[in-house]
Amino acid sequence: MDQLNNIKRMFKVIDNSLFTINGTLSYDRLTDSIIKLADMVDDYPMSDDGYELWNIGEYGNCSLDNLIIGAYWHYTEYHSGQNSLGYAALSSLGQVFSPNMSMPENDNEAYIALNNLQ
Repeated sequence: MDQLNNIKRMFKVIDNSLFTINGTLSYDRLTDSIIKLADMVDDYPMSDDGYELWNIGEYGNCSLDNLIIGAYWHYTEYHSGQNSLGYAALSSLGQVFSPNMSMPENDNEAYIALNNLQ
C-alpha cells in the first residue's frame, strides 16, 4: 500500500507540473520524475487486472497509463542520443509500456503537454 501511495504522489507532482499554468518542474526535473515514476510502476506488485494502479488520475487531466504512453512517444522523438536523460526516460518507460506496432496517439494529453514543453 505504501508503494501505491508513493506512485500516486509522484504522479500528482508530474500531473501538476504538466497541466498547470506555472508548472514547478523544469523539463529535466520533469524527465527525472518520469523516470522515477516508471521505475516505481515497474517494481509495483501488480494485481490480476492492475486496476488499483491504472485508475490513478482517471478523472483528472490524464491517467497514469496515458502519462506513460504519452511520455514514451514523446521521448522517442525528443531524446538527444543514448547518453541523454530523455533516452534514460525512454528506457525506463519501455519497461512498463511496449508499443508493439502502435503509433503515437495525437490526442493523448500527456503527449501534447510534453511536446509543448520542447
